[in-house]
Amino acid sequence: MRELSQVDFALDEMPGNELHEVLRAFRETAPVMPTRFLGLPAFVITGYDALADAFADTERFPPHLMYENALEPAIGGSFISMQDPERHRVYRKLATPAFRSRAVENYERSGLSALANELVDEIANRNGPVNLVEAYSSRYPYLVISRLLGLPREREASFHEWALALLRFRSQPDKARRVYQELTEFLTPVVDARRRDPRDDVISELVQATVEGRALDDEEIYAHIRLLLPTGGETTHGSLGNLLYSCFTQEGVWKSVCADPARAGDAVEETLRWETPIAVLPRMSCNRDIEFYGVKIPADAWVLFAMAGANRDPAYFPDPDRFDLDRDPRGTLTFGRGIKACPGMHLARKNLSVALEVLAARKPDLRLVDLEKALPRRTVLRTPDALWVEG
Repeated sequence: MRELSQVDFALDEMPGNELHEVLRAFRETAPVMPTRFLGLPAFVITGYDALADAFADTERFPPHLMYENALEPAIGGSFISMQDPERHRVYRKLATPAFRSRAVENYERSGLSALANELVDEIANRNGPVNLVEAYSSRYPYLVISRLLGLPREREASFHEWALALLRFRSQPDKARRVYQELTEFLTPVVDARRRDPRDDVISELVQATVEGRALDDEEIYAHIRLLLPTGGETTHGSLGNLLYSCFTQEGVWKSVCADPARAGDAVEETLRWETPIAVLPRMSCNRDIEFYGVKIPADAWVLFAMAGANRDPAYFPDPDRFDLDRDPRGTLTFGRGIKACPGMHLARKNLSVALEVLAARKPDLRLVDLEKALPRRTVLRTPDALWVEG
């Protein structure tokens, strides 16, 4: 394992178990430690209690700051960047109808499994090894999003490309701004049409939603969809890749899911803990020097919320490096905590469960043929680059 002083959580890929060894070394030294991010000084929080406290401490770690700096110019204003609690509360109620638990169940009944089966049909018709990242995990989330929003299926590839470009605003600002404009031009006639003639889709819900006399204007709807594509699409893509990697590499897991579809939900919950899709969430400290868990953190510093470290803290999760289908799933920090906790957690869980159930039912003989390429990589969006399977 490399020296901790040499670790850069933005630039190092840290494939497979390497990331978890690094996070364990940091955590065993102290729950909060100095490190580097994008070549700059940073602080990483790896202990469970410390990270739970950090999520709750919106004064010292304002959750909107990173979004303002890294994503808002490419996406627009949303509940993530809102500082006023009352405004945040109303906007979140207006903007997240697709994420409510009852709505998720309705979407599953109306065809999530049909979308998964369409992709498995294509996989079944191929000869030789298949890369499930390319054929399944990177495509399924965008098919779901296009269905929920009522957008044309044939633009699936564009949604993926747009999502990646928006996420890369800091490194490719010109491309992100161009995509911002392209996506807005694409959405404008769609939103206009839903105002005239609502349908049974999320955009129609956004257009019609009112809370305490407040409704969303067009730009707020565009911003919400710009946010949904990268947060809903790319994180679910990463989670599904990690889920399949876990099932194929951890002894007995794939066999258990194939034998009993009810185990798919257990595999989802344990994967979200064991191989967290956003392993390290970049945040920023407030505009004054602070002290946190005995560590002095300067104003406006990078602070890395290492959910992957907290989710394997032995003080909270017994034998944390073992993948255990029977583990109590409560308490993981995968979706954050507090007012900025991920509103899409119910939808994400349902997407993952359905995708796994369908693949296991249709292709139970699948086996991984290239472990090295299947290792999850990177920290902010952690997932395999390829999942080559046969069977």
